[in-house]
Amino acid sequence: MDPGRTLFLYLGRRGALSAFTLELAREAGQRAVFCISRQNELHDEIARAGAPVVSVNTFRTNLGAIGRLPRLWALRRRLDEAIKEYGVGTIVVLMPHVWTPLLKRWLRQSGTRYVVIVHDAAAHPGDPTGLVNRWLLRDAASADIIVTLSAHVARQLAERGFPAERIRVLFHPTLGHSGGHAATPAPEMPSFLFFGRVMAYKGLPLFVEACEILKGEGLHFGLAAIGEGDLGPLRLRLDALGAEIDNRWIAHDEVAAVMARFDAVVLPNIEASQSGVAATALGHGVPVIATPAGGIVEQLRDGATGLLAEGISAQALASAMRRFIADPALRRRLREGAASARESLSMDWFLQELLTLERLA
Repeated sequence: MDPGRTLFLYLGRRGALSAFTLELAREAGQRAVFCISRQNELHDEIARAGAPVVSVNTFRTNLGAIGRLPRLWALRRRLDEAIKEYGVGTIVVLMPHVWTPLLKRWLRQSGTRYVVIVHDAAAHPGDPTGLVNRWLLRDAASADIIVTLSAHVARQLAERGFPAERIRVLFHPTLGHSGGHAATPAPEMPSFLFFGRVMAYKGLPLFVEACEILKGEGLHFGLAAIGEGDLGPLRLRLDALGAEIDNRWIAHDEVAAVMARFDAVVLPNIEASQSGVAATALGHGVPVIATPAGGIVEQLRDGATGLLAEGISAQALASAMRRFIADPALRRRLREGAASARESLSMDWFLQELLTLERLA
């Protein structure tokens, strides 16, 4: 029996999942259909990626989530049309959205299989989206298949009562294949990058303290904190370290140039599901130095694609960074390993694994 075409649904506006959707659309081509928000920062690029795209209006601000609710009826109508036009047999929610729990009953009644990718089973400390985490998880409650990108999240879901027999663990594919440029390791003074949103669970204070420890030992290295969020008193400490600071949202078309300037991306997380920043770094051939938080340990091969600290502390992180600074041969091996991860954790492989799961539903 023909399982029908797959429709990937993503209604978010910006962030790593927009880049994820763009690269998935490039790999899928005519094998799948994509339903995306016109308000997505990468809408036009996704629409040109080669896969059929169904564009819908959502909202541009958080308040619009309520004020624009009448658009749900138009969204439902467009999905109805797409299911019929493209012979859709499976809908995959790439990331639950504040509106998707309101659509799920109708989507289930449409006769399509329903697959939900759950990125976070619990709220992250300091992440305002955590306020709606329980609401978003309603999407997964009635899914035929729940997909996670780490075993860590799968365990958390099982602990919360989600049926283990419906949970499938895949992996977080690397991001950045379509234009990534691997960093060239500096022979004398390597450089470290903290990248992405500044939030409590991302652990920027650990990174700053680790750098202070290493600078206090007289070690020479470059460092930067690039991304959006409130730096607070950390800005003064970063300035004292001589850090490059670019405290703003980094657009998708800027990421490759940023990654190309650094020898390693540092993830000082105190908590994590898995990391889109790690996936982005590896996709650009840049090794990762990380604390062993949550599903991050599943994304890295310690000593091959990056270095895992022995614990979640500034001292442990400094120890891993010290190894990187002291050993040029290690830096070269890690760079080669990070480049190889672009193939072993590719979006193409992820798509094949996901489509296979759908057909087993």
